[in-house]
Amino acid sequence: MRQNLGARIATSATMTPQLIQSIRFLQLSAVELEQEIAEVLDRNLMLESDDVAASDEPESFDDIQILGSSAGDGIPEERQPSDSDRSVRARLLDQLQVAFSDPMDLEIALTLLDALDETGYLEERPADIARGLRDAGLDVDVEHVERVRAQFMQQDPAGIGALDLRECLLAQLILSDEEAAPLAIRIVSDHLEALANAELDWLCDTLDVDRVALRQAIDCIRRLNPKPGLDASASELTVPDAIVEITERGAVSVRLNSAAHPQLRLNTTYERMLGQCNRSDAAALNDQLVEARWFLRSIEMRRDTILRTVQAIFVRQPEFLDKGEAGLRPMTLKQIADDIGMHESTICRVTTSKYIQTPLGVFELKRFFSSEVGSGTQCSASGTAVKAMIREIVAGEPQDEPFCDADITAILARRGVTVARRTVAKYREALGIASAKLRAQRVTTLAESLA
Repeated sequence: MRQNLGARIATSATMTPQLIQSIRFLQLSAVELEQEIAEVLDRNLMLESDDVAASDEPESFDDIQILGSSAGDGIPEERQPSDSDRSVRARLLDQLQVAFSDPMDLEIALTLLDALDETGYLEERPADIARGLRDAGLDVDVEHVERVRAQFMQQDPAGIGALDLRECLLAQLILSDEEAAPLAIRIVSDHLEALANAELDWLCDTLDVDRVALRQAIDCIRRLNPKPGLDASASELTVPDAIVEITERGAVSVRLNSAAHPQLRLNTTYERMLGQCNRSDAAALNDQLVEARWFLRSIEMRRDTILRTVQAIFVRQPEFLDKGEAGLRPMTLKQIADDIGMHESTICRVTTSKYIQTPLGVFELKRFFSSEVGSGTQCSASGTAVKAMIREIVAGEPQDEPFCDADITAILARRGVTVARRTVAKYREALGIASAKLRAQRVTTLAESLA
Protein backbone atom coordinates (compact mmCIF):
# COMPACT_ATOMS: atom_id res chain seq x y z
CA MET A 1 0.00 0.00 0.00
CA ARG A 2 1.52 3.30 -1.09
CA GLN A 3 1.30 6.38 1.07
CA ASN A 4 1.46 9.85 -0.43
CA LEU A 5 1.81 13.26 1.12
CA GLY A 6 -0.05 16.08 -0.49
CA ALA A 7 -1.74 19.39 0.20
CA ARG A 8 -5.48 19.76 -0.13
CA ILE A 9 -7.64 22.86 0.25
CA ALA A 10 -10.94 22.34 2.05
CA THR A 11 -13.53 24.56 3.68
CA SER A 12 -15.15 23.90 7.01
CA ALA A 13 -17.47 25.75 9.35
CA THR A 14 -15.68 27.49 12.22
CA MET A 15 -17.48 29.31 14.99
CA THR A 16 -15.36 31.69 17.01
CA PRO A 17 -16.30 32.58 20.59
CA GLN A 18 -17.23 36.06 19.36
CA LEU A 19 -19.57 34.62 16.72
CA ILE A 20 -21.17 32.34 19.28
CA GLN A 21 -21.68 35.36 21.54
CA SER A 22 -23.36 37.32 18.73
CA ILE A 23 -25.67 34.40 17.98
CA ARG A 24 -26.57 34.08 21.66
CA PHE A 25 -27.40 37.78 21.92
CA LEU A 26 -29.74 37.60 18.92
CA GLN A 27 -31.72 34.88 20.67
CA LEU A 28 -31.90 36.41 24.14
CA SER A 29 -35.09 38.06 25.28
CA ALA A 30 -35.04 41.53 26.81
CA VAL A 31 -35.12 40.12 30.36
CA GLU A 32 -32.32 37.64 29.60
CA LEU A 33 -30.23 40.41 28.01
CA GLU A 34 -30.63 42.54 31.13
CA GLN A 35 -29.28 39.66 33.24
CA GLU A 36 -26.36 39.21 30.83
CA ILE A 37 -25.48 42.91 30.98
CA ALA A 38 -25.64 42.94 34.79
CA GLU A 39 -23.16 40.05 34.95
CA VAL A 40 -20.72 41.69 32.53
CA LEU A 41 -20.90 45.07 34.28
CA ASP A 42 -20.06 43.35 37.56
CA ARG A 43 -16.89 41.73 36.24
CA ASN A 44 -15.62 44.07 33.50
CA LEU A 45 -14.14 47.41 34.52
CA MET A 46 -14.03 48.62 30.93
CA LEU A 47 -17.81 48.74 30.58
CA GLU A 48 -20.25 51.15 32.17
CA SER A 49 -23.84 52.19 31.66
CA ASP A 50 -24.72 55.73 30.67
CA ASP A 51 -26.29 56.40 34.06
CA VAL A 52 -22.98 55.94 35.90
CA ALA A 53 -22.26 59.10 37.83
CA ALA A 54 -19.04 60.93 37.11
CA SER A 55 -18.25 60.93 40.82
CA ASP A 56 -17.90 57.16 40.73
CA GLU A 57 -14.87 57.31 38.43
CA PRO A 58 -11.47 56.62 40.06
CA GLU A 59 -9.04 59.47 40.35
CA SER A 60 -5.88 57.44 39.68
CA PHE A 61 -4.71 53.97 38.74
CA ASP A 62 -4.05 53.18 42.41
CA ASP A 63 -7.82 53.17 43.00
CA ILE A 64 -8.37 50.32 40.50
CA GLN A 65 -8.94 46.78 41.72
CA ILE A 66 -7.70 44.52 38.92
CA LEU A 67 -9.87 41.50 38.09
CA GLY A 68 -8.12 38.57 36.46
CA SER A 69 -9.33 36.02 33.93
CA SER A 70 -11.55 34.43 36.57
CA ALA A 71 -13.39 37.68 37.17
CA GLY A 72 -16.75 35.96 36.78
CA ASP A 73 -16.06 34.06 39.99
CA GLY A 74 -16.13 37.33 41.85
CA ILE A 75 -19.76 38.06 41.07
CA PRO A 76 -21.64 38.30 44.36
CA GLU A 77 -23.79 35.27 45.09
CA GLU A 78 -26.95 37.34 45.21
CA ARG A 79 -26.27 38.56 41.66
CA GLN A 80 -25.72 35.10 40.22
CA PRO A 81 -28.85 34.15 38.22
CA SER A 82 -30.43 31.04 39.67
CA ASP A 83 -32.23 28.42 37.59
CA SER A 84 -35.55 29.79 38.74
CA ASP A 85 -34.67 33.22 37.33
CA ARG A 86 -33.73 31.95 33.88
CA SER A 87 -36.02 30.83 31.11
CA VAL A 88 -35.82 27.42 29.49
CA ARG A 89 -34.22 28.93 26.39
CA ALA A 90 -31.50 30.73 28.35
CA ARG A 91 -30.63 27.60 30.30
CA LEU A 92 -30.48 25.58 27.10
CA LEU A 93 -28.10 28.07 25.51
CA ASP A 94 -25.68 27.56 28.39
CA GLN A 95 -26.00 23.77 28.21
CA LEU A 96 -25.57 23.51 24.44
CA GLN A 97 -22.18 25.23 24.46
CA VAL A 98 -20.94 22.57 26.89
CA ALA A 99 -22.72 19.56 25.41
CA PHE A 100 -21.64 20.20 21.80
CA SER A 101 -17.94 20.86 21.38
CA ASP A 102 -18.00 20.28 17.61
CA PRO A 103 -18.84 23.54 15.75
CA MET A 104 -21.08 21.74 13.26
CA ASP A 105 -23.01 19.95 16.01
CA LEU A 106 -23.39 23.23 17.90
CA GLU A 107 -24.79 24.97 14.83
CA ILE A 108 -27.33 22.16 14.38
CA ALA A 109 -28.27 22.36 18.07
CA LEU A 110 -28.75 26.13 17.85
CA THR A 111 -30.93 25.64 14.78
CA LEU A 112 -33.03 23.10 16.69
CA LEU A 113 -33.37 25.64 19.49
CA ASP A 114 -34.65 28.21 16.99
CA ALA A 115 -37.22 25.74 15.65
CA LEU A 116 -38.92 25.09 19.01
CA ASP A 117 -42.45 26.25 19.64
CA GLU A 118 -43.51 27.69 22.99
CA THR A 119 -44.26 24.22 24.40
CA GLY A 120 -40.84 22.81 23.50
CA TYR A 121 -41.75 20.75 20.42
CA LEU A 122 -40.09 21.11 17.01
CA GLU A 123 -42.06 23.19 14.53
CA GLU A 124 -39.97 21.89 11.60
CA ARG A 125 -39.15 18.36 10.50
CA PRO A 126 -35.52 17.22 10.77
CA ALA A 127 -35.42 16.86 6.98
CA ASP A 128 -36.41 20.53 6.56
CA ILE A 129 -33.83 21.60 9.14
CA ALA A 130 -31.12 19.64 7.31
CA ARG A 131 -32.18 21.21 4.01
CA GLY A 132 -32.01 24.70 5.49
CA LEU A 133 -28.52 24.10 6.87
CA ARG A 134 -27.36 22.81 3.49
CA ASP A 135 -28.75 25.94 1.86
CA ALA A 136 -26.61 27.90 4.34
CA GLY A 137 -23.51 26.09 3.07
CA LEU A 138 -23.12 23.38 5.71
CA ASP A 139 -22.59 19.73 4.77
CA VAL A 140 -25.39 18.27 6.89
CA ASP A 141 -27.73 15.33 6.29
CA VAL A 142 -30.86 14.18 8.12
CA GLU A 143 -28.97 11.45 10.01
CA HIS A 144 -26.59 14.06 11.42
CA VAL A 145 -29.49 16.23 12.54
CA GLU A 146 -31.17 13.26 14.21
CA ARG A 147 -27.96 12.33 16.10
CA VAL A 148 -27.70 15.86 17.46
CA ARG A 149 -31.42 15.96 18.23
CA ALA A 150 -31.18 12.75 20.26
CA GLN A 151 -28.56 14.41 22.46
CA PHE A 152 -30.52 17.68 22.42
CA MET A 153 -33.57 15.93 23.94
CA GLN A 154 -31.43 14.76 26.88
CA GLN A 155 -30.67 18.32 27.99
CA ASP A 156 -32.58 20.00 30.81
CA PRO A 157 -35.57 19.93 30.51
CA ALA A 158 -35.54 16.41 29.06
CA GLY A 159 -37.80 15.80 26.10
CA ILE A 160 -37.43 19.25 24.59
CA GLY A 161 -37.04 19.11 20.82
CA ALA A 162 -39.38 16.14 20.38
CA LEU A 163 -41.66 15.81 17.39
CA ASP A 164 -44.66 14.45 19.30
CA LEU A 165 -45.89 13.56 22.77
CA ARG A 166 -44.71 9.93 22.60
CA GLU A 167 -41.15 10.97 21.77
CA CYS A 168 -41.18 13.66 24.45
CA LEU A 169 -42.30 11.27 27.20
CA LEU A 170 -39.87 8.54 26.13
CA ALA A 171 -36.92 10.96 26.31
CA GLN A 172 -37.83 11.69 29.92
CA LEU A 173 -38.48 8.06 30.86
CA ILE A 174 -35.08 6.97 29.52
CA LEU A 175 -33.46 9.20 32.14
CA SER A 176 -35.81 8.09 34.93
CA ASP A 177 -34.48 5.84 37.68
CA GLU A 178 -37.95 4.92 39.00
CA GLU A 179 -38.69 1.24 39.39
CA ALA A 180 -41.80 1.53 37.20
CA ALA A 181 -39.95 3.31 34.36
CA PRO A 182 -39.37 0.17 32.17
CA LEU A 183 -43.09 -0.66 32.18
CA ALA A 184 -43.92 3.00 31.57
CA ILE A 185 -41.62 2.96 28.53
CA ARG A 186 -43.51 -0.05 27.11
CA ILE A 187 -46.85 1.71 27.62
CA VAL A 188 -45.74 4.98 26.02
CA SER A 189 -43.97 3.23 23.15
CA ASP A 190 -46.77 0.91 22.07
CA HIS A 191 -49.99 1.66 23.93
CA LEU A 192 -50.25 5.41 24.49
CA GLU A 193 -53.66 5.59 22.78
CA ALA A 194 -55.01 2.80 24.99
CA LEU A 195 -53.76 4.69 28.05
CA ALA A 196 -55.47 7.87 26.85
CA ASN A 197 -58.73 5.92 26.50
CA ALA A 198 -58.29 4.44 30.02
CA GLU A 199 -58.38 0.84 28.73
CA LEU A 200 -56.79 -0.44 31.93
CA ASP A 201 -58.06 -4.02 31.81
CA TRP A 202 -56.85 -4.38 28.24
CA LEU A 203 -53.43 -2.98 29.21
CA CYS A 204 -53.12 -5.43 32.11
CA ASP A 205 -53.88 -8.37 29.82
CA THR A 206 -51.67 -7.19 26.99
CA LEU A 207 -48.68 -6.32 29.18
CA ASP A 208 -49.27 -9.28 31.53
CA VAL A 209 -49.14 -7.14 34.68
CA ASP A 210 -51.48 -6.63 37.61
CA ARG A 211 -53.36 -3.47 38.49
CA VAL A 212 -50.82 -2.42 41.12
CA ALA A 213 -47.89 -2.48 38.69
CA LEU A 214 -49.96 -0.75 36.01
CA ARG A 215 -50.99 1.97 38.45
CA GLN A 216 -47.35 2.59 39.43
CA ALA A 217 -46.37 2.91 35.77
CA ILE A 218 -49.24 5.31 35.09
CA ASP A 219 -48.24 7.43 38.10
CA CYS A 220 -44.69 7.50 36.71
CA ILE A 221 -46.02 8.77 33.37
CA ARG A 222 -48.20 11.37 35.07
CA ARG A 223 -45.15 12.90 36.75
CA LEU A 224 -43.59 13.62 33.35
CA ASN A 225 -43.78 17.03 31.69
CA PRO A 226 -45.74 16.87 28.40
CA LYS A 227 -44.80 20.48 27.57
CA PRO A 228 -41.13 20.91 28.57
CA GLY A 229 -40.89 24.31 26.87
CA LEU A 230 -43.32 25.86 29.34
CA ASP A 231 -41.26 26.79 32.40
CA ALA A 232 -43.46 27.62 35.37
CA SER A 233 -40.48 29.10 37.22
CA ALA A 234 -39.47 31.45 34.41
CA SER A 235 -40.25 35.12 34.70
CA GLU A 236 -43.63 36.05 33.30
CA LEU A 237 -42.54 39.62 32.69
CA THR A 238 -42.75 40.57 29.03
CA VAL A 239 -40.64 43.54 27.98
CA PRO A 240 -41.29 44.74 24.40
CA ASP A 241 -38.11 45.16 22.35
CA ALA A 242 -39.66 47.69 19.98
CA ILE A 243 -42.61 50.08 19.92
CA VAL A 244 -44.82 50.58 16.88
CA GLU A 245 -46.95 53.73 16.77
CA ILE A 246 -49.15 55.60 14.30
CA THR A 247 -48.12 59.22 13.84
CA GLU A 248 -50.52 62.15 13.53
CA ARG A 249 -50.16 61.95 9.74
CA GLY A 250 -51.15 58.27 9.75
CA ALA A 251 -47.68 56.90 9.09
CA VAL A 252 -46.25 53.92 10.95
CA SER A 253 -43.35 54.73 13.28
CA VAL A 254 -41.02 52.03 14.64
CA ARG A 255 -38.53 52.65 17.42
CA LEU A 256 -36.61 50.57 19.91
CA ASN A 257 -37.79 50.41 23.51
CA SER A 258 -35.04 52.08 25.53
CA ALA A 259 -35.96 50.01 28.59
CA ALA A 260 -35.12 46.83 26.68
CA HIS A 261 -31.90 48.20 25.18
CA PRO A 262 -29.69 49.72 27.90
CA GLN A 263 -27.07 52.17 26.71
CA LEU A 264 -23.52 51.00 27.42
CA ARG A 265 -20.13 52.51 26.68
CA LEU A 266 -16.44 52.01 27.29
CA ASN A 267 -15.08 53.46 30.51
CA THR A 268 -12.66 55.98 29.03
CA THR A 269 -11.03 56.63 32.40
CA TYR A 270 -9.82 53.06 32.76
CA GLU A 271 -8.91 52.98 29.08
CA ARG A 272 -6.57 55.96 29.53
CA MET A 273 -4.98 54.33 32.56
CA LEU A 274 -3.75 51.38 30.50
CA GLY A 275 -0.56 53.28 29.79
CA GLN A 276 0.11 53.96 33.49
CA CYS A 277 0.13 50.42 34.84
CA ASN A 278 2.71 47.64 34.86
CA ARG A 279 2.78 44.82 32.31
CA SER A 280 0.76 42.22 34.24
CA ASP A 281 -1.99 44.70 35.18
CA ALA A 282 -2.05 46.05 31.62
CA ALA A 283 -2.59 42.53 30.25
CA ALA A 284 -5.58 41.98 32.53
CA LEU A 285 -7.12 45.32 31.61
CA ASN A 286 -6.45 44.78 27.92
CA ASP A 287 -8.29 41.44 28.00
CA GLN A 288 -11.26 43.21 29.54
CA LEU A 289 -11.05 45.95 26.91
CA VAL A 290 -11.20 43.38 24.11
CA GLU A 291 -14.17 41.66 25.77
CA ALA A 292 -15.93 45.01 26.27
CA ARG A 293 -15.55 45.99 22.62
CA TRP A 294 -16.92 42.65 21.42
CA PHE A 295 -19.77 42.93 23.89
CA LEU A 296 -20.71 46.41 22.64
CA ARG A 297 -20.46 45.25 19.03
CA SER A 298 -22.79 42.31 19.71
CA ILE A 299 -25.28 44.57 21.51
CA GLU A 300 -25.28 47.07 18.65
CA MET A 301 -25.73 44.33 16.05
CA ARG A 302 -28.69 42.99 18.03
CA ARG A 303 -30.29 46.45 18.26
CA ASP A 304 -29.82 47.15 14.54
CA THR A 305 -31.13 43.74 13.45
CA ILE A 306 -34.24 43.96 15.63
CA LEU A 307 -35.06 47.47 14.38
CA ARG A 308 -34.58 46.58 10.71
CA THR A 309 -36.60 43.38 11.12
CA VAL A 310 -39.58 45.13 12.76
CA GLN A 311 -39.52 47.88 10.11
CA ALA A 312 -39.52 45.28 7.33
CA ILE A 313 -42.38 43.38 8.98
CA PHE A 314 -44.67 46.41 9.04
CA VAL A 315 -43.84 47.31 5.47
CA ARG A 316 -45.34 43.94 4.54
CA GLN A 317 -48.14 44.01 7.17
CA PRO A 318 -49.72 47.48 6.81
CA GLU A 319 -53.26 46.26 7.57
CA PHE A 320 -52.41 44.73 10.95
CA LEU A 321 -52.80 48.03 12.83
CA ASP A 322 -56.30 48.47 11.34
CA LYS A 323 -57.69 44.91 11.39
CA GLY A 324 -55.51 43.09 13.91
CA GLU A 325 -54.56 39.49 13.20
CA ALA A 326 -57.35 39.19 10.63
CA GLY A 327 -55.38 41.65 8.48
CA LEU A 328 -52.13 39.68 8.49
CA ARG A 329 -50.85 38.68 5.08
CA PRO A 330 -48.84 35.54 4.30
CA MET A 331 -45.20 36.25 5.17
CA THR A 332 -42.15 34.04 5.59
CA LEU A 333 -38.82 34.44 7.33
CA LYS A 334 -37.08 34.25 3.97
CA GLN A 335 -39.00 37.26 2.65
CA ILE A 336 -37.90 39.43 5.56
CA ALA A 337 -34.36 38.05 5.28
CA ASP A 338 -34.26 39.08 1.61
CA ASP A 339 -35.72 42.50 2.43
CA ILE A 340 -32.95 43.39 4.89
CA GLY A 341 -30.12 41.41 3.28
CA MET A 342 -29.63 38.77 5.98
CA HIS A 343 -29.86 34.99 6.19
CA GLU A 344 -33.13 33.30 7.06
CA SER A 345 -31.60 31.67 10.17
CA THR A 346 -30.67 35.14 11.50
CA ILE A 347 -34.28 36.32 11.18
CA CYS A 348 -35.43 33.14 12.92
CA ARG A 349 -33.15 33.89 15.86
CA VAL A 350 -34.02 37.56 16.10
CA THR A 351 -37.77 36.85 16.15
CA THR A 352 -37.47 34.29 18.95
CA SER A 353 -38.64 35.57 22.36
CA LYS A 354 -38.92 39.14 21.01
CA TYR A 355 -42.03 41.27 21.53
CA ILE A 356 -43.33 44.53 20.11
CA GLN A 357 -45.77 46.98 21.62
CA THR A 358 -48.49 48.17 19.25
CA PRO A 359 -51.70 50.18 19.68
CA LEU A 360 -53.47 46.78 19.71
CA GLY A 361 -51.32 45.29 22.46
CA VAL A 362 -48.04 43.43 22.86
CA PHE A 363 -47.30 40.68 20.33
CA GLU A 364 -44.49 38.21 19.78
CA LEU A 365 -42.68 38.79 16.50
CA LYS A 366 -43.21 35.20 15.38
CA ARG A 367 -46.98 35.75 15.31
CA PHE A 368 -46.56 37.95 12.24
CA PHE A 369 -45.20 35.07 10.16
CA SER A 370 -47.56 32.62 8.52
CA SER A 371 -47.80 30.73 5.25
CA GLU A 372 -50.58 31.22 2.72
CA VAL A 373 -53.64 29.06 3.25
CA GLY A 374 -55.73 27.39 0.56
CA SER A 375 -55.45 27.40 -3.19
CA GLY A 376 -57.07 29.63 -5.74
CA THR A 377 -57.87 32.26 -3.14
CA GLN A 378 -59.42 35.48 -4.32
CA CYS A 379 -57.42 37.34 -1.70
CA SER A 380 -54.17 36.41 -0.01
CA ALA A 381 -54.74 35.14 3.54
CA SER A 382 -52.31 33.83 6.12
CA GLY A 383 -52.94 30.98 8.51
CA THR A 384 -52.93 33.44 11.42
CA ALA A 385 -55.55 35.61 9.68
CA VAL A 386 -57.75 32.59 8.98
CA LYS A 387 -57.57 31.59 12.66
CA ALA A 388 -58.60 35.10 13.66
CA MET A 389 -61.54 34.94 11.22
CA ILE A 390 -62.64 31.56 12.60
CA ARG A 391 -62.52 32.92 16.15
CA GLU A 392 -64.59 35.93 15.07
CA ILE A 393 -67.16 33.78 13.21
CA VAL A 394 -67.65 31.43 16.17
CA ALA A 395 -67.96 34.37 18.59
CA GLY A 396 -70.83 35.78 16.53
CA GLU A 397 -72.67 32.54 15.74
CA PRO A 398 -76.24 31.82 16.95
CA GLN A 399 -75.96 30.05 20.29
CA ASP A 400 -78.85 27.70 19.59
CA GLU A 401 -77.44 26.63 16.19
CA PRO A 402 -73.61 26.84 16.20
CA PHE A 403 -71.82 26.84 12.87
CA CYS A 404 -70.33 23.52 11.82
CA ASP A 405 -66.98 23.38 10.00
CA ALA A 406 -68.73 23.33 6.62
CA ASP A 407 -70.66 26.50 7.55
CA ILE A 408 -67.45 28.25 8.60
CA THR A 409 -65.79 27.15 5.36
CA ALA A 410 -68.65 28.65 3.35
CA ILE A 411 -68.52 31.95 5.29
CA LEU A 412 -64.77 32.19 4.67
CA ALA A 413 -65.34 31.53 0.97
CA ARG A 414 -67.83 34.43 0.83
CA ARG A 415 -65.09 36.60 2.32
CA GLY A 416 -62.78 35.56 -0.49
CA VAL A 417 -60.75 32.95 1.41
CA THR A 418 -61.01 29.44 0.02
CA VAL A 419 -59.81 26.74 2.42
CA ALA A 420 -60.64 23.08 2.87
CA ARG A 421 -63.07 22.01 5.58
CA ARG A 422 -60.38 19.85 7.21
CA THR A 423 -58.16 22.97 7.43
CA VAL A 424 -60.96 24.79 9.26
CA ALA A 425 -61.30 21.82 11.62
CA LYS A 426 -57.55 21.79 12.30
CA TYR A 427 -57.46 25.53 13.04
CA ARG A 428 -60.59 25.32 15.19
CA GLU A 429 -59.01 22.60 17.32
CA ALA A 430 -55.75 24.59 17.56
CA LEU A 431 -57.77 27.53 18.91
CA GLY A 432 -59.33 25.29 21.56
CA ILE A 433 -62.83 25.65 20.07
CA ALA A 434 -65.03 22.60 20.46
CA SER A 435 -67.04 21.10 17.61
CA ALA A 436 -70.49 22.48 16.78
CA LYS A 437 -72.13 19.48 18.41
CA LEU A 438 -70.28 19.97 21.70
CA ARG A 439 -70.88 23.74 21.64
CA ALA A 440 -74.61 23.10 21.21
CA GLN A 441 -74.60 20.56 24.05
CA ARG A 442 -72.91 23.05 26.37
CA VAL A 443 -75.53 25.70 25.60
CA THR A 444 -78.34 23.15 26.22
CA THR A 445 -76.77 22.00 29.49
CA LEU A 446 -76.36 25.57 30.64
CA ALA A 447 -79.97 26.40 29.81
CA GLU A 448 -81.20 23.33 31.69
CA SER A 449 -79.13 24.22 34.77
CA LEU A 450 -80.54 27.74 34.80
CA ALA A 451 -84.14 26.58 34.30
